[in-house]
Amino acid sequence: MGSGFLSDVCRDWERSTEAAAGAGVRVVNLRAGIVLSPSGGILKKLLTLFRLGLGGKLGSGKQYMSWISMDDLLYVILYAISNRSAAGPINAVSPNPVTNLEFTRTLGSLLSRPTVLMVPSFALRLIYGEMAGELALGSCRALPEKLLKSGFDFHYPSLKEALGHTLGKQ
Repeated sequence: MGSGFLSDVCRDWERSTEAAAGAGVRVVNLRAGIVLSPSGGILKKLLTLFRLGLGGKLGSGKQYMSWISMDDLLYVILYAISNRSAAGPINAVSPNPVTNLEFTRTLGSLLSRPTVLMVPSFALRLIYGEMAGELALGSCRALPEKLLKSGFDFHYPSLKEALGHTLGKQ
């Protein structure tokens, strides 16, 4: 599950559903990764920067990002609702996490924009404080093991496919 503020929130949220599960209610705790949507979240903010030619890696760029396309997240939610065997924590992430550097290069390539800039770790910490470590510099390489074992089929398993679809570049 990890450690830090966001992991603590997830742990507390999942713990709060234990009473329902104990009473026999089927509970599914979706752990969503970075959801790719041009209308919100991190991608919306990044698109502006990248389109201006200001895209670049964050810190070392080696930190992993567990992401999921908006379409696949909706399919996971539908799966969780309709599949009676789905229960407990389910990682709603692509089977192919990428490093921040890979994410940066893929997005830049799809937008035909350079990605030579870099935001130093210290600058992110100055601006965002402690949250920079979790949101921008923290590494999360979650895998959707339960989904894969159940035969769930991701429509956009690769970042290039997912971003291409999301940005209308396919």
